[in-house]
Amino acid sequence: MEIVTEKRKTRGRFVRNMLLIVLAVIILFFLIVQIIPVKKNESNTLLREGGKPDVIAHRGGAGIAPENTLEAFKLSDSLGVDMLEFDVRLSKDGQVVVMHDETIDRTTNGEGKVSEYSVEELKSFDAGYHFVGPDGSFTYRGKGVTIPTLTEVFESYSHFPMVIEIKENDTKLADEFADIIFQFGMQDKVIIGSFYDEIANYFYDITNGEVAISTASATTKKYVIFQKLFLGNIIPLKEQALQLPTHSSIFDLTTKKLIDAAHERNIAVQYWTINDLDMVEYLLEQGADGIMTDYPNKVIHLLRQKGVDK
Repeated sequence: MEIVTEKRKTRGRFVRNMLLIVLAVIILFFLIVQIIPVKKNESNTLLREGGKPDVIAHRGGAGIAPENTLEAFKLSDSLGVDMLEFDVRLSKDGQVVVMHDETIDRTTNGEGKVSEYSVEELKSFDAGYHFVGPDGSFTYRGKGVTIPTLTEVFESYSHFPMVIEIKENDTKLADEFADIIFQFGMQDKVIIGSFYDEIANYFYDITNGEVAISTASATTKKYVIFQKLFLGNIIPLKEQALQLPTHSSIFDLTTKKLIDAAHERNIAVQYWTINDLDMVEYLLEQGADGIMTDYPNKVIHLLRQKGVDK
């Protein structure tokens, strides 16, 4: 009995010692991570620390004009937005067109996939057909609103900074898109987003990092989780911006701690799609760099009311 008891005591001491060693290693690891110098971007024109966040017209201002159309961009331009946001896809004839959905059903009087139509065919559809104005009328129906090409957007709005999302996991789209950006000299005026990490990385590589990109889905999730565990410093980021919803699963993505941590690395934080003005006020207080909204008119009015100059 005494021998058994001694063995148990020895085993218990061994387990306790191992736990203490593991705990010490974990603590040491956390301490080392905290003192590792954070690798920063050299510069970032998207940062708005301590100032007014950029008002970014989501899909050109989908709440005030037909989304992703030249008419929406024109109206947002007249309002004085800071940036335009829109989406790109490939047409059947390989041209880059501005469209969010895979199909044209929701936003035009046509049906079918964008990829099933040439640009000429796409332009035969009414892109203002389903837009409903504040009085309940179809204010843009039959007014000649069409689906624009990326080239048309750059021709008219090259003076604007833009957030552009690649909607397809397609290297051909990325190639054509990159070519047009360089053709118009827009590499310093656009930031590219995508939900597909492989396409975001591919785009970064084919442009030699000359065109800014934002974090795609997997990278964003990994960074947020590690940041919540106080380990964000070990995640390498070449991106210029985190583009985030306000919440994801159990995570609140609007915390000042998360925003400040990104700012330490010269990474901007832009939020989508913010149509609630109370949330706009909150994000302003937290130090957000950009607010993507369907209603840029309302956000601009709020910022002016609060004395935040446009």
